[in-house]
Amino acid sequence: MENLTSGWKVPGTYNEACAAEGHCPYYFGRDVEGGCRYFMVFRIEEGKVNDVDLSGVTVIYNGDILYPKFADFMEHGSEGGVYVSDNVTEEQRKVLDTLVTTNMGALFMKKIFEVKYVQMDIEKTDDTFNVKMPFGEMNQQQMKGLDGGPIRIENVPIPVLQNLKHCHTPHWKYSDHGKNFDYKDRCGTWADFVFEG
Repeated sequence: MENLTSGWKVPGTYNEACAAEGHCPYYFGRDVEGGCRYFMVFRIEEGKVNDVDLSGVTVIYNGDILYPKFADFMEHGSEGGVYVSDNVTEEQRKVLDTLVTTNMGALFMKKIFEVKYVQMDIEKTDDTFNVKMPFGEMNQQQMKGLDGGPIRIENVPIPVLQNLKHCHTPHWKYSDHGKNFDYKDRCGTWADFVFEG
């Protein structure tokens, strides 16, 4: 694994859905009976790490939160697999192998089974997002308020996320590492992210 030199910054767009039918209770510091599962997508739009351009790379974290208590989740994190779009060079992989296991979704995923580089098919518009890869897929659409604009989520205590918008997730599924999730009609989040180091 390659050490990351300081001074890097990676912004992009975040799409996430979980098993909760309402919005994710963890966003509000609440406990969740039986724990939860999630599908987190980070689409890097620009930025360099170790002077390597990571624009256009997508990283997916498919995780299982085994703890019902919010405090336990914050301490112990979750477990699962990490998937990176395979449209990357060997130079990018060296940086990404470290970045995706020490930053980004790894801040919440404490036990990573494996990092796999896979083909990802992404379709998006201004307010819809669909991703499909060999081990899962998710589709989302932003929810609109009475004024026709997106419904926003304010004051969420996750400092790397900004401009959070509420989504409807008609379907997401995941199957790998002995985990088999298949959910319909769940909530979700669409936001901007910035990771720095």
